[in-house]
Amino acid sequence: MRCLGPVLSFLLSVLALARAEAHPHVFIDTGLTFRFDDEGRLGAVSVVWVFDDFSSMLMVEDMEMDKDGDGVLTDDEIARLTAMFSDWPEDFAGDLYLTHDGKPVALSGPLEIAVRYQQGRIAVTHIRALLDRLRPEDERIEVQVYDPTYYTFYDLAGTPEISGRDDCRIEIEKADIAAAQRKYGDELAKLTNDEIMEQGKYPDVGGDFADDMRLECAS
Repeated sequence: MRCLGPVLSFLLSVLALARAEAHPHVFIDTGLTFRFDDEGRLGAVSVVWVFDDFSSMLMVEDMEMDKDGDGVLTDDEIARLTAMFSDWPEDFAGDLYLTHDGKPVALSGPLEIAVRYQQGRIAVTHIRALLDRLRPEDERIEVQVYDPTYYTFYDLAGTPEISGRDDCRIEIEKADIAAAQRKYGDELAKLTNDEIMEQGKYPDVGGDFADDMRLECAS
């Protein structure tokens, strides 16, 4: 299953005891910042993930952290979390998808990863660099954040920010959740319990649940 790669693999053993229904199990508040270079080209996207309380608790308990229960992790524990979130499998796209004139944009792996643990929630920040920098004036740039299997739901936390240019804006088209739910349910019904429980299969319709962001800049 591709939710967050091996990072959340232990969640599967806890939550996959019953047949999955058409709803996610992990919820992440997501912040984005589009970063432009001195030539006005889009060069990177900064990403913030803030995990829900329950998923954060499971990760902390599974890794035997915060044993005194004071809600504060040691430097060593933060380092362990940072190392875990840095270890992405080759087939994990980071659940961040950019297109330029409808074509996929290649991104780097996670850079400058930092982890915080505040008020019972794990927050992860990282940067994804564009392998080829782009000018939004040339062709349309669209962005989505989603887990293809919809095991994890990414909720945009406020309007994405822009750094390096003041003539750009983000237009957001909200997802049709009702239509996406119907599609998910139809596709899920085609899978057997064995495919879900043993093989970890889920319908790859997460993109239907994701808001569509369009980056627009003045010519």
